[in-house]
Amino acid sequence: MVTTVVLGGGVVGLSTAWSLRRRGEEVIVLERNAIGESASAVNAGWVTPSLSTPLASPGVLTLGLKHALHRDGALSIRPKLDGEWIKWLWNFMRAAQPAAYRDGVRALLHLNAHTLDLFDEMHDDGVSFEMHKSGLLALARTPDGLGWFTQLFDQLIPLGFTGNIEYLSGDEAREREPAVGPGVSAAAHTSVDRHVNPDILLRGLHERIAEMGVLVREHTAARKIIFTGTRWMIDTADETVSADNVVVALGAATNAVLRPLGVALPLAGAKGYSIDLRGVGTPPEYSLYLMESKLGVSPYNDAVRIAGAFELPAQDDEITGRRIRSLVEQARPYLSGWTPDVDVDVSVGRAGLRPSTPDSLPFIGPVPGRDGLFVAAGHGMLGVTLAPATAEGIAEVITTKRVPSHLLPFQLAGRI
Repeated sequence: MVTTVVLGGGVVGLSTAWSLRRRGEEVIVLERNAIGESASAVNAGWVTPSLSTPLASPGVLTLGLKHALHRDGALSIRPKLDGEWIKWLWNFMRAAQPAAYRDGVRALLHLNAHTLDLFDEMHDDGVSFEMHKSGLLALARTPDGLGWFTQLFDQLIPLGFTGNIEYLSGDEAREREPAVGPGVSAAAHTSVDRHVNPDILLRGLHERIAEMGVLVREHTAARKIIFTGTRWMIDTADETVSADNVVVALGAATNAVLRPLGVALPLAGAKGYSIDLRGVGTPPEYSLYLMESKLGVSPYNDAVRIAGAFELPAQDDEITGRRIRSLVEQARPYLSGWTPDVDVDVSVGRAGLRPSTPDSLPFIGPVPGRDGLFVAAGHGMLGVTLAPATAEGIAEVITTKRVPSHLLPFQLAGRI
């Protein structure tokens, strides 16, 4: 029977194993750390088709460079004299042009067409995870602070987006969500968006695919992969694993496996941070997008997570107490009915590297000239949202030997 080895036990890798296994494929997952220690567990856990648009957008480069010297800015693009980084920035600038941005919006919208259905299928199939369907509440401290949000929906609706948006005054937002503070002047509620607890999602996927017969090997890093002409051989510290197919879903570390094969993807690590908090009052019901500070607040059953920042380029997931403390302090002006505890233990904060591409579109599909080798990486801030659709796409390509039309914008050919 055909065997596929998935390299990477983050949300994309585990979702891919689930999609392949439910099609009857034999699957092995190799994760270099423990499940739950990847960047997938650090994010806000948002499932947001409403926000699935490219970071590479008109004006974003100017904004990023403007905040380059701001240690705690939401988006920081650091100048760096490095050939690959300069090329990445140049291609990012090209992708931020209006026509390219519109193409990216359309591509992500089509990829997301069945995202919510796929999360429901996971749940119905026995993947145990925490999911909230209350929608997203965007909060602005100034009356015109929702401008970017409004423009986004003006772009999505003509392309066939079926979600709804409802605009609220500050008072209306506080009536609907008591956790909203008096400093909020305007708000918008999107109805289709959800949020999940990514830690529990990863654990649920791990448990479910193990029940389905997928072998998950933690603390097993792929040192190198070699094609013998008929099969792929994956060398680990303990053994060599043989496979018909290999899916590389290693996030920001993807090139560590691909470079020895002469393949290099334009991936840059972007550091993000999060912290889970207890607080005073009634926790929010909705996930909250804090417009000016560009932070996400996700209420879970046992805590509230504040997540944000996008530091480009980043090489490690080192955590600084200053950065974690800043997340909390920037969120306070938006909150009142629930507020974080005064004494925040910043040591429980986390950081992770988001794998980011110049055009903000992930790589999903076969590696040209390498039979049986596939990539699912480069999801940036949309890893949780796009994971099920990415997994289904990879599974379809492997099992049918064809690339569906909605995956064409995400192919490696022509982009590397």
